[in-house]
Amino acid sequence: MITGHQIHQYLGLNSTQDSFGVYTGFQEINGHRAETKVGRSKNAQAIQRGRAQGGANWWFASYFLLPDNSATREVEKTWKKQMKSQNIENCLQKQTELYYFSAEDAADELEGVVRSCGFEVRDLVEEILENKLVEAV
Repeated sequence: MITGHQIHQYLGLNSTQDSFGVYTGFQEINGHRAETKVGRSKNAQAIQRGRAQGGANWWFASYFLLPDNSATREVEKTWKKQMKSQNIENCLQKQTELYYFSAEDAADELEGVVRSCGFEVRDLVEEILENKLVEAV
């Protein structure tokens, strides 16, 4: 799992620069995972700060880089239509981005949606983790 800070560092971006993408991830407190969240973002580091409130850790399981904000909207719209049956409804705090999938399974499904929308599949979480393995060798 990767943080938004690690994504921006990997891309050579500062905290105010854009990193348009769609993601899967979860909050974690004391080893307990919350439901999987699937959403879109223009700044991975801002998502990190917003989700890591109240002592929670926020972990990206995937972050698919996209060319612009319009692309994130297109993928999100397609995702919501295709994954409606997996959406957790009637959330106490009215969250609309929570799903029954594990974060890892959601990442696999989201990759398919990104591909079906005609965008290049580039998962920054996967890239960063692979680079860490290569550097460790």
